Amino acid sequence: MRLADLLPEYSLPKSHANLAIFGVTDDSREVRFGFAFCALPLASGNGLRYCPQAAARGAQVVIVPEGTTDATIGLTDFEKSKVIVLRHPNVQTLYARLVTRFHPGRPETMVAVTGTNGKSSTVSFLRDLWTHAGFEARSLGTLGLRSTGMLHTNVGSFTTFDTKSTHLIVSSLAPSVTHLALEASSHGLHQGRLDGFEFETAVFTNLTQDHLDYHQTMEAYFAAKLLLFTERLNANGTAIVNADDEHGVYIADAIRRCGTRLITFSRNGGPADLRLLWQVPTEHGQTLVVSLFGQSYEIHAPVAGSFQADNILASLGAAIATGVETRVAVEGTGRLESVPGRLERAAVLSNDAVVYVDFAHTPDALQNALRGLRPHVRKGSKLHVLFGCGGDRDALKRPIMGRIASELADVVLVTDDNPRTESAAEIRRAVLAAAPGARDAGDRYGAIGDALSNLKAGDVLLVAGKGHEDYQILPVGALSGNPALGVGGKPLAHKIPFSDSAVVRELANSLQLVDKKESILTAA
Repeated sequence: MRLADLLPEYSLPKSHANLAIFGVTDDSREVRFGFAFCALPLASGNGLRYCPQAAARGAQVVIVPEGTTDATIGLTDFEKSKVIVLRHPNVQTLYARLVTRFHPGRPETMVAVTGTNGKSSTVSFLRDLWTHAGFEARSLGTLGLRSTGMLHTNVGSFTTFDTKSTHLIVSSLAPSVTHLALEASSHGLHQGRLDGFEFETAVFTNLTQDHLDYHQTMEAYFAAKLLLFTERLNANGTAIVNADDEHGVYIADAIRRCGTRLITFSRNGGPADLRLLWQVPTEHGQTLVVSLFGQSYEIHAPVAGSFQADNILASLGAAIATGVETRVAVEGTGRLESVPGRLERAAVLSNDAVVYVDFAHTPDALQNALRGLRPHVRKGSKLHVLFGCGGDRDALKRPIMGRIASELADVVLVTDDNPRTESAAEIRRAVLAAAPGARDAGDRYGAIGDALSNLKAGDVLLVAGKGHEDYQILPVGALSGNPALGVGGKPLAHKIPFSDSAVVRELANSLQLVDKKESILTAA
């Protein structure tokens, strides 16, 4: 692609206009001959320091923030004679546009979902509703790239992938995939990873405490979420908003003022376009009676958890907003797939005790999961919870989660989540300090075995915190009691294979607790 075509906003001299640019990247290690390199701000520091490496690897153009001095860029006199340096007021936004120009394809209908909790379930349910309506659909986010009944990528660690990866994935789907539901994290929105996209529909699920280690304040956290509606939503698009959430009310008011189409939903009986009227748990899920734009429908959803009504309503709103007939969307809710790690039924024991695995790792999510499972506990039986909190993350939520667990569960076991570089024992102590009656269950593998062994007839166990994750992040050497130290004496962390669902099934089988009528404990 000619440089003049790639960057039409620049007045380039003739000597530069016809230069061929073969690719664009923000990673100096990916630079090849003829590439454009964008020096982005980085969490680890300033991308400017990688300009010399990009030049040495053959970059033809280096784009840096406006006001950057030549000395800061650090190119030699020879490199300056070979490399074009351009300055721009927002390199992240420009980078996203450049990536889009190299990878222009996209599904014709794209929906983004943001919020603290419910993103993965909502995009998964929406994908299923689209599929039921006859569209070729995918969901993209924490659970990877998925179609109904099939996983297309190994699960990654990110809710929203980096700018280039996201554009590459989205471009590769078109034109065969017509509908894409995508998770939009606060990190991804704040860092501009979705710049270059416009969405036909944007969904807001809720906002509760999380990621304050990154955003510092709830105000900044909400401001990042709000970017989906102020910058990424198509002017002719639709906003789907939770009317039960105070931040959702704020978004809805702002949407009304600017004239964009708005659909609201409510699980708590408030005024909304989509409303939950009645809900009852069943053996294999739940029955809902909902009002959709004033018309009542009965839904038999094969997913557990009262809070899933929010995600079902949100997905119904998004499906209808993107052209699915209401009747067809309602029919599709009876075929929703269980979402991995989202109240996933991992095992049914021989005494009819049931074990669920959920990704709940925030106070609100843990509260919703426990309240959602309480109706599934047989009269006279107990609700157990096994959970921990991650290291190197928001420490303020640890005592909050301990208190919630003690208030809502009958039996509370505190174990390790992903300690990362922190002391697992110290994290557990912080949780236990606010959890009267809870017990320190030690390492996660042993704790799951302990929890399974203590389940009585009709009990329900929630294994919370890691959900779909197939790894655990521990300090190096933690298992031997001799943590390895890195720069500044800080412990080093590494991943080990660990899946809650797989461990539950393995231990239930080895402890001979399995209901033989169940088909080798496959997820429901």
